[in-house]
Amino acid sequence: MVRRSNPSAQLVTLDRRPQQEVAQFLNAVDCLLLTSAHEGSPNIVKEALACNLPIVSVDVGDVAERIKEFEGCYIVPDEPTFLAEAVEKVLVRGKRLSGGYAAVDELSLAKVARRIQSVYERILF
Repeated sequence: MVRRSNPSAQLVTLDRRPQQEVAQFLNAVDCLLLTSAHEGSPNIVKEALACNLPIVSVDVGDVAERIKEFEGCYIVPDEPTFLAEAVEKVLVRGKRLSGGYAAVDELSLAKVARRIQSVYERILF
């Protein structure tokens, strides 16, 4: 459907790729398309945000919460027409996100560990 208006569009799947390749692809592609039926807090969304990559996703897990503040990201129904329209919008816009990295920086292991440590310290002292 997207190729009707953008014949050069390609779908690249990232499943079964080493993490090093995933990071390279996220920095090279124009959009992350997530169509999972079940997710919790998908790492791929956080990785895409860290790369300032626009995201088109169905309403699964915490994706809507993660991307709500970003212009150029879309939550759409799990229907090909809606998915294609959102991807086309991202491609026409032709911009990376602004501030995606900062939004997920608070989720880094070091920062989460410090917050957990501070909870224990308040309990113990």
